[in-house]
Amino acid sequence: MPRQIWVLLGWSPELGASVTPVGVLGLDPVRPESLVEWIPREYVAGQIWRERLTGVDAATLADRMALWAETPIAPAARVEAAEGTLGDVVRAQVDDLLGSAR
Repeated sequence: MPRQIWVLLGWSPELGASVTPVGVLGLDPVRPESLVEWIPREYVAGQIWRERLTGVDAATLADRMALWAETPIAPAARVEAAEGTLGDVVRAQVDDLLGSAR
């Protein structure tokens, strides 16, 4: 299974939909390794994701993400994984999200 990069989305009460990026999760099932970087100031919207990810190993996360990605309240969007270390790829995606919010 190839590396997976997920943008984690949280509920936006203002818009009535799960459209607020709250974090980026990177999974490398080959190693297995996972890394999450949180979007600043989105703690409340990201609470569901924080609870889901706490204490779950990378192999289990890879299996659960397909299910969690489709939930209506806190879904996730898979994005194309760039080249580089998992940490660099995840942080670059966070930077892209923060840059698009301007």
